[in-house]
Amino acid sequence: MEFQSIKTSKLNKKEINQIISLKDSFWKFGRQSQISWFKKRVLANDVHNLMAINGKIIGYTFLGSRSFKKYNSKHDIKEMKYTLFSTLILKKEFRNIFYASKMMKFNNKIILKLKKPSFLICKVNKVNFYKFYRWQKLKKKIYSIPDHETNLQGMVFNFKKKNRYRYLFYFNL
Repeated sequence: MEFQSIKTSKLNKKEINQIISLKDSFWKFGRQSQISWFKKRVLANDVHNLMAINGKIIGYTFLGSRSFKKYNSKHDIKEMKYTLFSTLILKKEFRNIFYASKMMKFNNKIILKLKKPSFLICKVNKVNFYKFYRWQKLKKKIYSIPDHETNLQGMVFNFKKKNRYRYLFYFNL
Protein backbone atom coordinates (compact mmCIF):
# COMPACT_ATOMS: atom_id res chain seq x y z
CA MET A 1 0.00 0.00 0.00
CA GLU A 2 1.41 3.36 -0.99
CA PHE A 3 0.28 6.92 -0.28
CA GLN A 4 0.82 10.04 -2.32
CA SER A 5 -0.18 13.64 -1.90
CA ILE A 6 -0.17 15.40 -5.28
CA LYS A 7 -1.11 18.92 -6.36
CA THR A 8 -3.60 19.14 -9.23
CA SER A 9 -0.95 20.62 -11.53
CA LYS A 10 1.17 17.45 -11.07
CA LEU A 11 -1.60 14.88 -11.66
CA ASN A 12 -1.37 12.92 -14.90
CA LYS A 13 -4.34 11.88 -17.07
CA LYS A 14 -4.26 8.29 -15.81
CA GLU A 15 -4.51 9.45 -12.18
CA ILE A 16 -7.33 11.89 -13.00
CA ASN A 17 -9.24 9.13 -14.82
CA GLN A 18 -8.81 6.75 -11.87
CA ILE A 19 -10.04 9.46 -9.45
CA ILE A 20 -13.08 10.16 -11.63
CA SER A 21 -13.87 6.43 -11.93
CA LEU A 22 -13.53 5.93 -8.19
CA LYS A 23 -15.85 8.88 -7.46
CA ASP A 24 -18.34 7.62 -10.06
CA SER A 25 -18.39 4.18 -8.39
CA PHE A 26 -19.92 5.77 -5.28
CA TRP A 27 -21.84 8.83 -6.47
CA LYS A 28 -24.03 7.85 -9.39
CA PHE A 29 -24.13 11.24 -11.13
CA GLY A 30 -22.34 9.87 -14.16
CA ARG A 31 -18.79 10.13 -15.38
CA GLN A 32 -19.45 13.40 -17.25
CA SER A 33 -20.74 14.99 -14.04
CA GLN A 34 -17.54 13.94 -12.23
CA ILE A 35 -15.41 15.44 -15.01
CA SER A 36 -17.43 18.65 -14.83
CA TRP A 37 -16.98 18.80 -11.02
CA PHE A 38 -13.25 18.35 -11.46
CA LYS A 39 -12.94 21.13 -14.06
CA LYS A 40 -15.21 23.54 -12.15
CA ARG A 41 -14.12 23.03 -8.53
CA VAL A 42 -10.49 21.88 -8.58
CA LEU A 43 -7.71 24.46 -8.59
CA ALA A 44 -4.06 24.01 -9.61
CA ASN A 45 -2.71 24.14 -6.02
CA ASP A 46 -5.34 21.83 -4.52
CA VAL A 47 -4.04 18.58 -3.05
CA HIS A 48 -5.18 15.06 -3.90
CA ASN A 49 -4.37 12.32 -1.39
CA LEU A 50 -4.15 8.94 -3.06
CA MET A 51 -3.95 5.45 -1.59
CA ALA A 52 -2.83 2.87 -4.13
CA ILE A 53 -2.13 -0.84 -4.35
CA ASN A 54 -0.03 -2.03 -7.31
CA GLY A 55 -0.40 1.36 -9.01
CA LYS A 56 -4.22 1.34 -8.84
CA ILE A 57 -5.90 4.06 -6.78
CA ILE A 58 -8.14 2.50 -4.11
CA GLY A 59 -8.57 5.56 -1.87
CA TYR A 60 -8.93 9.26 -2.50
CA THR A 61 -9.40 12.51 -0.58
CA PHE A 62 -9.60 16.02 -2.00
CA LEU A 63 -7.95 18.81 0.02
CA GLY A 64 -8.77 22.19 -1.49
CA SER A 65 -7.03 25.42 -0.62
CA ARG A 66 -9.87 27.85 0.16
CA SER A 67 -10.63 30.90 2.30
CA PHE A 68 -13.21 31.77 4.92
CA LYS A 69 -14.33 34.99 6.51
CA LYS A 70 -14.10 35.30 10.27
CA TYR A 71 -16.51 37.85 11.77
CA ASN A 72 -15.79 39.11 15.27
CA SER A 73 -18.09 42.09 14.78
CA LYS A 74 -19.52 44.12 11.91
CA HIS A 75 -16.24 45.97 11.58
CA ASP A 76 -13.77 43.21 12.43
CA ILE A 77 -13.74 40.87 9.44
CA LYS A 78 -10.72 38.79 8.49
CA GLU A 79 -10.27 36.52 5.51
CA MET A 80 -8.26 33.43 6.35
CA LYS A 81 -7.02 30.39 4.47
CA TYR A 82 -8.19 26.87 5.26
CA THR A 83 -8.08 23.40 3.75
CA LEU A 84 -11.40 22.06 2.49
CA PHE A 85 -11.60 18.34 3.22
CA SER A 86 -13.85 16.64 0.70
CA THR A 87 -14.53 13.39 -1.09
CA LEU A 88 -13.10 10.74 1.23
CA ILE A 89 -13.73 7.59 -0.77
CA LEU A 90 -12.44 4.03 -0.90
CA LYS A 91 -12.95 1.47 -3.63
CA LYS A 92 -15.91 -0.74 -2.70
CA GLU A 93 -13.91 -3.84 -1.72
CA PHE A 94 -11.67 -1.73 0.55
CA ARG A 95 -14.44 0.07 2.45
CA ASN A 96 -13.60 -1.11 5.93
CA ILE A 97 -12.10 0.33 9.09
CA PHE A 98 -8.55 -0.88 8.30
CA TYR A 99 -8.25 1.07 5.04
CA ALA A 100 -10.39 4.00 6.23
CA SER A 101 -8.12 4.36 9.26
CA LYS A 102 -4.97 4.33 7.13
CA MET A 103 -6.46 6.96 4.82
CA MET A 104 -7.61 9.24 7.65
CA LYS A 105 -4.24 9.09 9.41
CA PHE A 106 -2.54 10.04 6.14
CA ASN A 107 -5.06 12.85 5.52
CA ASN A 108 -4.52 14.32 8.99
CA LYS A 109 -0.74 14.14 8.56
CA ILE A 110 -0.96 16.10 5.28
CA ILE A 111 -3.36 18.67 6.78
CA LEU A 112 -0.92 19.28 9.65
CA LYS A 113 1.89 19.65 7.11
CA LEU A 114 -0.14 22.27 5.21
CA LYS A 115 -0.27 24.33 8.46
CA LYS A 116 -3.85 25.51 7.96
CA PRO A 117 -7.07 24.56 9.70
CA SER A 118 -9.32 22.14 7.82
CA PHE A 119 -13.11 22.08 7.43
CA LEU A 120 -15.50 19.40 6.20
CA ILE A 121 -19.22 18.81 6.02
CA CYS A 122 -20.64 15.33 6.51
CA LYS A 123 -23.82 13.44 7.25
CA VAL A 124 -24.67 13.22 10.95
CA ASN A 125 -24.06 9.45 10.94
CA LYS A 126 -20.38 10.08 10.01
CA VAL A 127 -19.64 12.54 12.86
CA ASN A 128 -18.35 9.87 15.27
CA PHE A 129 -16.07 8.46 12.58
CA TYR A 130 -14.38 11.84 12.12
CA LYS A 131 -14.36 12.54 15.88
CA PHE A 132 -12.31 9.35 16.32
CA TYR A 133 -9.63 10.99 14.15
CA ARG A 134 -9.59 14.20 16.27
CA TRP A 135 -12.02 16.28 14.19
CA GLN A 136 -14.30 18.55 16.21
CA LYS A 137 -17.95 19.24 15.54
CA LEU A 138 -18.91 22.89 15.05
CA LYS A 139 -22.10 24.33 16.47
CA LYS A 140 -24.37 25.16 13.54
CA LYS A 141 -24.98 28.69 14.80
CA ILE A 142 -21.32 29.72 14.38
CA TYR A 143 -20.79 28.84 10.73
CA SER A 144 -22.45 29.35 7.39
CA ILE A 145 -21.75 28.09 3.90
CA PRO A 146 -23.27 30.78 1.65
CA ASP A 147 -22.93 28.89 -1.64
CA HIS A 148 -24.21 25.60 -0.23
CA GLU A 149 -27.69 24.81 1.09
CA THR A 150 -27.18 21.91 3.45
CA ASN A 151 -28.26 20.22 6.64
CA LEU A 152 -24.90 18.47 6.89
CA GLN A 153 -22.67 18.80 9.96
CA GLY A 154 -19.58 21.03 9.87
CA MET A 155 -16.36 19.78 11.48
CA VAL A 156 -12.86 21.17 11.88
CA PHE A 157 -9.34 19.81 12.38
CA ASN A 158 -6.15 21.65 13.30
CA PHE A 159 -8.26 24.62 14.37
CA LYS A 160 -7.21 26.61 17.43
CA LYS A 161 -9.76 26.00 20.15
CA LYS A 162 -9.81 29.62 21.32
CA ASN A 163 -10.92 30.69 17.83
CA ARG A 164 -13.68 28.15 17.43
CA TYR A 165 -16.51 29.72 19.39
CA ARG A 166 -15.54 33.38 19.50
CA TYR A 167 -16.36 34.17 15.90
CA LEU A 168 -18.90 33.61 13.16
CA PHE A 169 -17.43 31.81 10.14
CA TYR A 170 -18.47 31.95 6.48
CA PHE A 171 -16.88 29.13 4.46
CA ASN A 172 -16.62 29.17 0.69
CA LEU A 173 -16.53 25.67 -0.74
